[in-house]
Amino acid sequence: MLRYLRVNARTEKWDERFARGDEVHSFAPSAPLPDAIRGIAPGLALDLACGAGRHALFLAEQGFWVRALDGSRVGIERMMEEARRRNVADRIDARVCDLESDGFVLEADGFDLVCDFYFLHRPLFPQIRRAVRPSGIFVAAIHVQDGGAAPHSFLLAPGELRALVDGWGWNVLHAREGASSETGHRHATAEIIARRPEERPEPASR
Repeated sequence: MLRYLRVNARTEKWDERFARGDEVHSFAPSAPLPDAIRGIAPGLALDLACGAGRHALFLAEQGFWVRALDGSRVGIERMMEEARRRNVADRIDARVCDLESDGFVLEADGFDLVCDFYFLHRPLFPQIRRAVRPSGIFVAAIHVQDGGAAPHSFLLAPGELRALVDGWGWNVLHAREGASSETGHRHATAEIIARRPEERPEPASR
């Protein structure tokens, strides 16, 4: 079960950006998401750091039920305004919460699809791994630091995302690292689509 916490001062800059209409990206989803859901039945999706909701809105229009989480109240409000305009508000469970809090907890095996687009908080990765149901999908696009640059807490190291998911033992369906496929990005991007293996039943004891 999720625990919801009061937002703190870190979200103020994002509130300001969303209030200005920045970071909306015309409500178009990032390139890996349509590929990630192609051919799969809609289920329950989690959109981490949903911002103004371009990925949550896309998923809701494809028939998913979406839990959309972000620290910005203004971003959530913009998303729900657009969701009402598109008649998908009833498919989005939008909540303001602090994803970087030590008290933030995701339900194990809770989601058929977990999305993480352009948000990096490394302590969340073990929770993401647990939150995806067997046979479920993890899809992400996260900025990567330039080669030779000093490590940065908000940028992946080159190869870090692929190595992380390989370490989970999941089936990597797509992996790409390089210039972003979207305009307006200063940094390269690491993309991944990976499926959690099905759990095999324990053999019956004799």
